[in-house]
This record gives sequence, C-alpha cells and structure tokens, in this order.
Amino acid sequence: MKPSAPAIPLILGLSLLGASGAYLYMLFKKRRSNAAGDLVDFFTRSTSKQDAPVAEIVIPNSLIPLVIGRKGYTMQHIQQSTGASINFVDHDESSQLCRIQGPSQAAVEKAKEMVLKETSRPITITEEVIVPQAACGKILGRCGDELQEICRKSMAKVWLEGRARSETERRVMITGTASQIKVAKELIAQKVREDHDSKKMLADPTRQTREPRIRTPPTSSAPTPVPSDGGMKLNTTSPKICVEKRNSSSFAAGQMEVFVSTIVSPSKFYVQLVGPQSTELDLLVLSMTEYYNQNQNRELHRLRKPYLGQIVAAEFNADNKWYRAEISAILPNEYKPGEVVLDLFFVDYGDNQYTNPNEVYELKPDFLALRFQAIECFLARVEPTQQSNLMPAPASATGEEEWDPVAVTRFEELTYVAQWKKIVSKIVTYRNSKSPLHGRETSPIPGVELYDTAPNGMDQINIAQQLIAEGLARPASSERLDELSRSQLFRLGLTNGTDGSSSQSSSIDKVDDVSASSSTSASTVISSGVHINGTGQTSPKVEQQQQQQQPQQSVRYRSLANGAH
Repeated sequence: MKPSAPAIPLILGLSLLGASGAYLYMLFKKRRSNAAGDLVDFFTRSTSKQDAPVAEIVIPNSLIPLVIGRKGYTMQHIQQSTGASINFVDHDESSQLCRIQGPSQAAVEKAKEMVLKETSRPITITEEVIVPQAACGKILGRCGDELQEICRKSMAKVWLEGRARSETERRVMITGTASQIKVAKELIAQKVREDHDSKKMLADPTRQTREPRIRTPPTSSAPTPVPSDGGMKLNTTSPKICVEKRNSSSFAAGQMEVFVSTIVSPSKFYVQLVGPQSTELDLLVLSMTEYYNQNQNRELHRLRKPYLGQIVAAEFNADNKWYRAEISAILPNEYKPGEVVLDLFFVDYGDNQYTNPNEVYELKPDFLALRFQAIECFLARVEPTQQSNLMPAPASATGEEEWDPVAVTRFEELTYVAQWKKIVSKIVTYRNSKSPLHGRETSPIPGVELYDTAPNGMDQINIAQQLIAEGLARPASSERLDELSRSQLFRLGLTNGTDGSSSQSSSIDKVDDVSASSSTSASTVISSGVHINGTGQTSPKVEQQQQQQQPQQSVRYRSLANGAH
C-alpha cells in the first residue's frame, strides 16, 4: 500500500528530525564524565583532566635564584613535596611571572607558600674590602685564629685573596647576607685600627711608660746599713758610688738595655730586653686585662683540670692586671684541707704567686704570639760575703740561702727592680741549666754585668762593684761554669775562638734565644761546673777537679715542668 501524498512530508520530517537530534547529540555530548570525574571522549574513549587550579606570582629577577636553588634543588623539592609544577615566564625587564599549577587548590596554595618563604630569605652576596698589607697578620692572627673568630661572630665566609693587590694593599673577600657582611667589615676595621694603634705606640717613645709592678717597692730614701764583719760596728754612712769612666751614651760591644723585672738574689734574677717587644708586652697585658675582665670570656676559658707546665692566664694581685703564667707546682692548700693551690710562674716577669685554681683560666691562643719575655740571669764575678773560702756553699733553688737580705734589698735598689728604669747589661759568662726531663737540652743562663747611669749623666756605675764597695758582696774567687754542649756554644757564639762579645743586636738575638728556650720550663737546676776558656774548651785542670767533685754534686728542682718528674 502506497502512502498517501500528505503522509510523505510527515515521514521525511520525522526522519530528518531524528537524524538532526542524533547529530546534535553526538556534537554536544561527545564528551562525558566517567566515575572518577574525568572527561571521556565519546569516540576515542580517551580521558582528559579538568582545568587544574593555577596561581601566579610576580617575582623580581634578583630573587629567582632563591626559588630555583643550587642546581635547581629548591624548586625540585617544592614540586616533589606538593605535586605542583612551577614554571617561569617573562613578565617585564625586572621580574618574571611564576606560574604554579597543581592537582588541587590545596597543593597550589602549599607550593605558593613555599615559594614565598624562599623569596623572603636574605640574599647571599659577595663583597670585597681593601686593607693594608701590614695589617694582614693582625687579621689572620696566630694560625688563622683571628680570621676564624671574625667568621664565627659575623656568620659570613671571610678569606684573604691569595695574591696581594699591590705592595701595600690586599683584598679581603666576604660572602654572606647584607647584615653578615656589615658585621664582618666592622670586625676587620677594628683589627686594622688595632694594628695602626700598636705601630703608633711603638713609634712614640713618650707613650712607652709602665706602672711599677711590685708588691712592696724598695725604699732608697734611707741609707742602707752595711753588714758588720766579725762583730764590728755597722757602717751607717752613705755608701760611696763607684763610677767607671765610660760614656753611657754609646754602647760597648755586647751591651744592651734591659729592665730588671724580678729579683730573688744577685745569683738569680730576671730581666726584659728593652725594645719593640717591651711595648708589645704592654699591649698584650692591656688586651688580656680587657678580655679576661669580662665574665663571659672567663666562663669560656674556665680551667677544668690544671696540670704542671700548663700556660694559663692569671690576675696579678698587686695591680689586678692579667698576665701569662705557667703552673710550676700544684700544692695542698694548708688552710682548706682537701683542696689545692697553684704556684704560678709569670713567664714575662719571672715572679711567682700562689693562686686558687678557680681564679686561673685557660690562655686564649692569640695571646701566645709574643714570645716569653722573662730572661733568667745571675750577677757575674761576685759572690756572697758569708760564703766560706774552704768549701762553696751548695746553691739553693732560689738563691735566698746564699745572700744576706740586706744585700738583696740593696741590689733591688741599685737595679730599680720592677720600676722599669733602663739599665745596661753585658753578658760575660754562662752557666748551664738542666731540664728534669731526661735527654732534653735547655739554653744556658747568662751571667751579666749591670751598669747604671752615674749622676753626671755620662759615666756608668758597675752594680757588682758597688755591692763589693759597700761590703755586701765580694769578688768571686773563681769563675764557675757548667760545661756547655757544642750546640749551646755555637748558639752563644763561644766557638771558633770568639769570646761571646759582639754587637748589641747579636747579643739581643742570643738572649732572645735563651728566653724562648728557658721560659718554657719553670725548673731550676744548680750543680757544680767547670771553666770554659775563650775558645769554648774546658780547662784540663778544672775538668780534673770536676771529675773529683762529681759524686758530691747535688741537683735541686724548684718545681716540675710539663707534668714530668
């Protein structure tokens, strides 16, 4: 049956309507969501993500390295921690746009927070400072300790450029934040000022003054009585001054200016050489006093377990200043049973002091740069008046048993002990100093002649001859010396026919060597000795006498050194 004519258009319209609907459905419904919320292509069945959350931050170009980090480690850490991706695109000439895209809004916010935290960190930069070449030693310090202290206080990396910028300047490089670099520059400038001030003081003789460092200054206002001889009446008249016709304005061979710092007796006293090292010692004492007067510094260097021979810092009870000292003995405290007291030997002055261990502190390594200044000596060509002619009295460790107290007091007056008046010294002989440590060689102790300037300002007073003239000493019956080793003779200039007399500078070098070697030990060894002639050889006659007297030799130690008996 054929459809009627009016039904044909209707059928075509319904067909076209169905085809159009199917087309439109396929056109607009070609993508639909799956169970996980992803979109699935209608034909290919492939899934695609929805539009991910995005955050954008404008970051200056100077802060971009902070976000990226070294070799990109910082940005990789942020991406791995949050699951977000970070990209940079150009924004303008001075900044870039940081685009953060993540699977969720929470991930994007966390990544944004971490990026902003990195940009808030201070920027690490490198700057340079030009300093005088002469001040580099002050900046470095002993074994680089001062430079390490600058790094520790500023938290910056500081180093000196390998090659000098010029003959007078050198570049110091500093790496750190702006605040760290500022602190480092201030510390470096402080070291430069200290170096300048010390050199200025060395060049200015008017500033090289010292306060007396004595507990009881010797009084020279009253005349010193002369000891009686055989019950005779004491001579209370003023002693006659023994003047030698020498020009005190010019030094003879082997003479040098010294300070007498400590006296035990004419047989044992300590001197300091006059020169730049004297001012350096004064600056050292000022620095130590300023440093150890601060509670935090004393707590930092608290002495935990003292031992013999240890170099420490201690306050001298006569002037309340801080000095370098050696622990020469650890003794029981007589007033507090169960406790100990330290016998300290001040290595720059030669005197001793008993101190509580709680008042002694470790020495900062910077304060060891200057060599020890105290040099032990004995007055040559004199001996006590009480000494017997038949048999020499055994020498004591301190010399106090040999000399009359009146003679010691007069010797202190003549030498201006610890009053820092310059007198002239000349080395004329030596005696050996033995170490309690087996096999260790120590420098010999010099025997010196001391000269003071006469009242006329031109001639010199021989202090040894003055003691003899006042009846407080007598000429030595013989020059008694310990046998010196070949290396000691060579060091002292007593070999190859020399007599030890040289220019002032060479004598200073010799005595400096004695100071450097002998100051490290607080021990004193006294024994009988032998003659040494001008060629440095032992006299055969005296060598024979020494062999006969060898069993009677006695060795006495004032203390222990370096923890060994």
